[in-house]
Amino acid sequence: MSGSSPSVPRVGVDIVLISRAEDLVRPERRRVLSHMLRPEEIAACTRQGRLDPSAVAGFLAVKEAVFKLFHQRDRPVPWHSLRVDGGAGRWPVVQLDGTSAELAEAAGMKSEISVSVTHDGAYAVAVAATMIRS
Repeated sequence: MSGSSPSVPRVGVDIVLISRAEDLVRPERRRVLSHMLRPEEIAACTRQGRLDPSAVAGFLAVKEAVFKLFHQRDRPVPWHSLRVDGGAGRWPVVQLDGTSAELAEAAGMKSEISVSVTHDGAYAVAVAATMIRS
């Protein structure tokens, strides 16, 4: 038997009301949104020169689903240390750095994070999955 510990799957799920994102794309709320999404993520949510609330909701759902993989309580959410690369018609790819990378290491995450996001009616839903050391 090898000396490595077995791996087990861990899954995070999140759902975001698109109406919540509609509030965040209003000009007077953009500052709040800029604390949650990086400039390049905001750009990826822009359609025909306007922020698309559905896309924003999807990005937020992906980030929240990934945060749940860390199994952390009572810690500030490191919004900007998790980057979602994606856009219209592209499969989202998650990259961690800084605090998010540290939390992933502390959680025993040992593989890349796979994510899936869907939109239906008033909601955006995301699922994130990875393998952790047991």
